[in-house]
Amino acid sequence: MRQASEALMQWRRDWENRDFERFSAHYSEAFQSTGLDRLTYLERKRGIFERRPWQRIRINEVLWIAEQGAPDALSVRFIQEYDSPQGSDRSRKEQRWIRSNQRWQLAGETEVILSEADMGRTRAKSGTGGIGK
Repeated sequence: MRQASEALMQWRRDWENRDFERFSAHYSEAFQSTGLDRLTYLERKRGIFERRPWQRIRINEVLWIAEQGAPDALSVRFIQEYDSPQGSDRSRKEQRWIRSNQRWQLAGETEVILSEADMGRTRAKSGTGGIGK
């Protein structure tokens, strides 16, 4: 679990540093999120990277869950706080990480926005992708 936890923290740093090449390498070919495949999901993220001069991501309340009978798969749940010049939000994320060739990668993600500050509005959003952190 230590290696998976390190992969999660590196994912957060690569995202915060807007290093798209390194960030996208965290996603397995099988990745799914809210009905989006890896390519579509990463195209959306690339657009966000290009529009934001900076972003800050904090991860709290991390809980790893071993998947019974699947030694190369872990789920993780956490609270994510995202901040950028365009707005901020707080969300509950679940991601599924898989190990392939001694490397942990994201295979799925769901997200529920708990609060969002963007021009004074608050909204709720729910995703239904893969399980995990």
